[in-house]
Amino acid sequence: MPANDSAATHSARTTPAAAGVPTLHVRDLAFRYGRDPVWQSVSFDVHPGEAAFLVGDNGSGKSTLLRCLAGWAQPDAGVIELCGTPLDPRSRSQRRFVSFVPDTPSFYDDLTAAEHLRFALAANHLPADDDAIDAHLGTFGLLNAKNRYPSSYSRGMRQKLALALAFLLKPRLLLLDEPHGPLDRRAADALGTLCNQARTRGAALIISCHHDAPQLKPDLVISLNEEGARIERGRSA
Repeated sequence: MPANDSAATHSARTTPAAAGVPTLHVRDLAFRYGRDPVWQSVSFDVHPGEAAFLVGDNGSGKSTLLRCLAGWAQPDAGVIELCGTPLDPRSRSQRRFVSFVPDTPSFYDDLTAAEHLRFALAANHLPADDDAIDAHLGTFGLLNAKNRYPSSYSRGMRQKLALALAFLLKPRLLLLDEPHGPLDRRAADALGTLCNQARTRGAALIISCHHDAPQLKPDLVISLNEEGARIERGRSA
């Protein structure tokens, strides 16, 4: 199981000034359903090692924004760049840079939990690593259930499995949609530890949430509304 990160570790991460090209660059993004705008003129940068909290009222479009950033939905206008390159949902190389955990993750019916992690490594051309698979499942208390099918899991267990998958791949960008909702306290603490370790490796994170998250301090807060987004920096100081 990963060791807890300290505040000193957080302060030693890459700073925006030293980060150079942002992991994620978003400019003037807009999305609408029919004629009704969900949000417009959304602009922000997230640099390596930074964590952004995405907040807003129910229905403000947080999940929709994350789906656009992951390449799962097409915005009506604007620019998304991943590591300095325009986002192309068809690019296999870019997809390996991003892990997205939606609010309701889905799984294959004929794969066990452990087989899901093995498949994800193979699909991303990463070496098989049973020790890493067991470590990530163990972090979320799933090791004894690794040979069960996710269809037999509770909602919280399915969320834990999705998070184990996302962090196993060590992406450059993690997009997490309300990840704490169904988690117990121990799993929420484990998630905070993994997030901080990912930041130390230089990953960028965007986490949709309604409240403070255990062990996590954001570098920026993106407050979403119909007109766009208000960006606050320096919240981690």
